[in-house]
Amino acid sequence: MARSVPCLSRARSAMSASLLLVAMLAAVAAPAENARPNVVLIVADDLGWADVGYHNPEIRSPNIDRLVKTGIELDLHYVQPQCTPTRVALMTGRYPSRFGRHCTQASNEKALPDGTPTLSSLLKQAGYDTALVGKWHLGSKPEWGPNHFGFDYSYGCLAGATGIYDHRYRLTRPEFTRTWHRNEEFIDEEGHVTDLEAREAVAWIEKQREEPFFLYLPFQAVHVPLVEPDRYLEANAHIDYADRRLFAAAVTHLDEAIGKVVDALDRTGQRENTLIIFTSDNGGLHNHRGDTYPPPDPKLENFSSNLPLRGQKSQTYEGGMRVPAFANWPGYLKPGVRDMPMHAVDWLPTILGLIDIKTEDAWHLDGQNVWPALAAYESNSDPRTLYWVWGARRQRVALRHGGWKILRPGPEADFELYNVAKDPYEKTDLSDSHPEQLAEMKKRFAAEKAKDAL
Repeated sequence: MARSVPCLSRARSAMSASLLLVAMLAAVAAPAENARPNVVLIVADDLGWADVGYHNPEIRSPNIDRLVKTGIELDLHYVQPQCTPTRVALMTGRYPSRFGRHCTQASNEKALPDGTPTLSSLLKQAGYDTALVGKWHLGSKPEWGPNHFGFDYSYGCLAGATGIYDHRYRLTRPEFTRTWHRNEEFIDEEGHVTDLEAREAVAWIEKQREEPFFLYLPFQAVHVPLVEPDRYLEANAHIDYADRRLFAAAVTHLDEAIGKVVDALDRTGQRENTLIIFTSDNGGLHNHRGDTYPPPDPKLENFSSNLPLRGQKSQTYEGGMRVPAFANWPGYLKPGVRDMPMHAVDWLPTILGLIDIKTEDAWHLDGQNVWPALAAYESNSDPRTLYWVWGARRQRVALRHGGWKILRPGPEADFELYNVAKDPYEKTDLSDSHPEQLAEMKKRFAAEKAKDAL
């Protein structure tokens, strides 16, 4: 009787195990053909690099930390240096300077021309139910609101921020003081902004049963003004400095709201088919003068932190635009860290590519479909070019290509050059010692600038 050969049997077993492992990894990484997952895009406001627990243990953000641990941490995720520009990038897949000066900084003007293809309008055309809950900031009049750009349902503030409890806009802009709305009709409600946004998001999720949905959830938190109930302050009593403790309390409150949204997805049986994306809209703000919004609006100093990155909100140093971000989709995104540079403009083509919506050349997208790299079944070693303009007079600009970055910190300043791959904290300006590299980067900057509508 023939006997099996032990080494051959072991080899076959090893091969079978290897094939099984490959199959399992493929099952984790590659979504089914014509996948139509729900998409929840969460945007925090003014949340700095060191303002989340997974970057800084003094911060209490257990829900965010859990989503990062079970998802993909995006270590080089860039946005624009301020709120309106980042929202333009997310919604259009294009750099905000392509639309004009008014889109390059915080603005109450109508940001986008009528008919602009947006993430919401394109998903709606594909059969998705679409909702925005939170801060719009792409036009502060109802006729410029989210329902005009592809959202079936909208709720929150049209302008840049509100008083925490009275939901009115800046004291200096009375023409936009009424901003809290539902479907672009002004409403009056009682409650803390973060609680109202979480409640509305949960209620909307609980109604979704038939079609896949896109929920855009740009929280006002942790934008000033900051007013927090005692229980969130008590949860951060370990922080001695009062202004930092107040800010940390707002982060904990935001984190709790995100937890409620995830719980709603679990409770309704929709979590396994939902891609959650999280980002801040820009880096943290160091100081706030106070008395800008309806009271209480306290003055704050050194309350947010982007350390160890350099800079802050409205600047083109890393601290102004490299932010905490992650993606989480159980069963499809294997937990880990992705360190390829990506930008807010990438989310539109990435989400559309995932659900097999073809992009068109006429859209002039700046973003790329990075899903293969996120899912880790394909890498892209080609150097990316990323581009920033902040300010209606091009006050601050930057360009990154591969590991190199140039920036101009002000309208009259010279360009600075950094090797951010080796010097991520931008300590050493190499513009004098590397003139050829500086010249090459300036050429790349000029090529991008030529595409702008400025």
